[in-house]
Amino acid sequence: MGSSSLRPLGRGRLLAFAIVGSVLPVIIAAATNRSAHPVFYVGAAFGCLAPLAVALVPRRQGLVVWAAAFAEIPALTAMQAYSGGVGSGYSVLVIMAMVWFGLEATDLELVAGMLVLAVSCALPMVLVGPPAYPVSWGHAVLLVLIGVTVAACLRAVVRELAKLADRFAQEAVVDDLTGLLNRRGWRYTAPRELARAARSGNPITLVTLDLDNFKELNDEHGHEHGDHALRDSAERVRATLRAGDVVARLGGDEFVALLINSTLTGSLAAIARLREATPAREAFSSGIAVWDRKEDLAELLRRSDLALYAAKAAGGDRTEVAPPLLEPLPTPPFGLVRSGDDDEFEERAAAA
Repeated sequence: MGSSSLRPLGRGRLLAFAIVGSVLPVIIAAATNRSAHPVFYVGAAFGCLAPLAVALVPRRQGLVVWAAAFAEIPALTAMQAYSGGVGSGYSVLVIMAMVWFGLEATDLELVAGMLVLAVSCALPMVLVGPPAYPVSWGHAVLLVLIGVTVAACLRAVVRELAKLADRFAQEAVVDDLTGLLNRRGWRYTAPRELARAARSGNPITLVTLDLDNFKELNDEHGHEHGDHALRDSAERVRATLRAGDVVARLGGDEFVALLINSTLTGSLAAIARLREATPAREAFSSGIAVWDRKEDLAELLRRSDLALYAAKAAGGDRTEVAPPLLEPLPTPPFGLVRSGDDDEFEERAAAA
């Protein structure tokens, strides 16, 4: 029934809201009106059960949830019988039902809830009339407008909050300079792809790229030119590799790519295409490691790094393939030790 729910509330919070926002007000209303008509108490009973059912029943059981959500409005309307109709003080309880539609319902359900509210306000005056439901079109219109406004405003707020949450989540894993995944996004996405490949049996290769002349570009032309080179390099990598491959900028001028369902031959061919599309001033070295289906991401990345160091030691602008066995990293000069946050390790090592 329409798009999926925004679901901003957890099950516990939704239940607490149902109790505090709907059940307790109905119980208080019933307890303070002991001389009410029996229809009032029938409406109060259903008015308590409906929000509890909406909160407790899983959303996938759509018919039960929808029946409870839509039934709450006419149930609360029944509490208006012989107590002033839409002009009674109990009519405000209907607004609490509309709060759920603003927070939890899909867009189509929200529209349907608004229609049910309008019908519940008008139909009793037409079909039953006084004394149970005195005719008061002004109160009916006012109640509908308030209910629709409350639900629509809550929906707008929830939608904006969802957009902000999506934006913050994206900014947390995306490099703002290149648009690729950042280190956090890489650590989140790459292990999931390895796990998926372990189940499917597809081959995986990891490629580490490092610009050969990045330090000179920054020194001679400034950081703006260096940023431009990084953006261009990222765009070429994205255009050369497939959409399903996981590409990230780990920091500085270092890029990594997890090539999904790719053999060593296919990965070498992809890097060759990338090298052909790369201008000389933005030449890169690369290392490739083929996943052995046993090692974790850190070990795979370490082997790829070994191959990258070998490519740079051989003069750069070339690709080296990592040995199948994990070997200790070479001791960096002057006691430099690479860590997860040291993004300029290669730059300082090369300068040394």
